[in-house]
Amino acid sequence: ANSNLVTSTINVTAVNDVPVLSAGGVLSYSENDPATVIDGLLSMSDVDDTNIEGATVTISNNYVNGEDILAFANTANITGSFNATTGVLTLTGSDTVANYQAALRSVTYQNLSSNPNTLSRTISWTTNDGDGNSNIATSTVNLGAINNAPIVNAGGVVNYIENASAIVIDNGITLSDADDTHVESATISITGN
Repeated sequence: ANSNLVTSTINVTAVNDVPVLSAGGVLSYSENDPATVIDGLLSMSDVDDTNIEGATVTISNNYVNGEDILAFANTANITGSFNATTGVLTLTGSDTVANYQAALRSVTYQNLSSNPNTLSRTISWTTNDGDGNSNIATSTVNLGAINNAPIVNAGGVVNYIENASAIVIDNGITLSDADDTHVESATISITGN
């Protein structure tokens, strides 16, 4: 025969499971390209929370202030702010995991320099569910420079009298080259008459 029934108690305490990010995209970015999405396949999940409270996107390797820009188009619930001193884009506002994933997938990179530093940039992503930070996932931006041709500005006018000595045509000419300190050659042509 069975004994009487006795009971014991197990108290279960939940702990926060932080969001999990997965990235790894590689963006090939060429000088003068427009703002371009960094990692459109980034993914995020959180097993015990339906909302994310914030995120940061950081150029964590080879950041150049004044060249590198991270940008984000604000949504109804998520606002982005880029700190040019640190290279960190901060997203704030509570929204669903799916909406934050979409927000991070839309973050863009742009380089404003005509002579960019071509070292690869590491982009580090983290999110916060209000109780803890996710893992740090990374993506890569590879930069390619293109040649910028020299720029010549002229416009001088010479009034030359028949049989006069040789005179300078334009002593106000200026020459610049955004990505080279040497010029290899030049041509001067009489193109009219």
